Amino acid sequence: MLQPHTTKTVAATKPTVAILGAGAIGMLVYKQLSEFTQPILLGRDLIKEHALTFEPFSKEATSETQIIEGMMCDVNTITHTQLASVSLIIVCVKSYQVTHAIRPLIDNLPQQCTLLLLHNGMGPHLDTLTLLAQHQRDDINLYLGTTSQAALKCNKLHVRQTGTGKTMLGHFKGKKLTEKQLALLTQAIPDCHVSEDIRLALWQKLVINCAINPLTAIEQCRNGQLAKPQYQARIDNIIDECIMVANADGVMLSKQVMVENVYQVIALTANNYSSMHQDIAHQRQTEIHQINGYVTSRAKYHHIATPVNDQLVDDVSSL
Repeated sequence: MLQPHTTKTVAATKPTVAILGAGAIGMLVYKQLSEFTQPILLGRDLIKEHALTFEPFSKEATSETQIIEGMMCDVNTITHTQLASVSLIIVCVKSYQVTHAIRPLIDNLPQQCTLLLLHNGMGPHLDTLTLLAQHQRDDINLYLGTTSQAALKCNKLHVRQTGTGKTMLGHFKGKKLTEKQLALLTQAIPDCHVSEDIRLALWQKLVINCAINPLTAIEQCRNGQLAKPQYQARIDNIIDECIMVANADGVMLSKQVMVENVYQVIALTANNYSSMHQDIAHQRQTEIHQINGYVTSRAKYHHIATPVNDQLVDDVSSL
């Protein structure tokens, strides 16, 4: 039986970190940072009196819940004054929601604030650059990241961590984070690393998502089913096409490494349902256009044929 207890955030007079997005990953990162600082959770219809209920990852049948008392604000009403001390905003929303989520904040962001985009797929970083230029916010710095942590949003402010995994982040535009800021992130988020070539890390994660997510959505199966022999040829073709496009984009990927990575993730997450599977199951918009669709769009730019990924985009879109 779940036994609740309260965890209070570390005292801080002026929060320097905000998490944008009160989804499963956003709430997970908020909880992790709350152990070391006092972040702000920004989402829709949030008020400071709210508290987060967190269930840590456990392989046992039962686990102990934690009540995280902290700072929460509605993203549509937060003011420049409330954001004045924030130097880092971690954007944890679906890839197709990134610019929509940032837009209400953009004119209230402090000078030299850094945005860290933490989502599946690729492409929103280019849209974010366009949005910043439109608002004449050339002072805003940009970091990109990816995480293999897994979490399930049980209800509005109740999250259960369902898996652990590596988090990678790296500089993309503007000034770099300070050593103190990087130390906070790598200390608070388990297995978090700074990459000197974040595009390589993002492409490696993208290939894994391209191979697993659409197939589990189409087959309506858990990740582990993809280890069966009947999926090997399709996975192999997906990886081949992704590598061709990545290489054309100047990112060199190893076929052997990517095959090993894909099947390692399939094994480690065998009992999990992918996010795309869950989106289809709950009749939500998927991230297919930021995952396999990003590969096909870059393929068209380079005049490369990607029939397998093209078909996956069509199949998932039809669902």
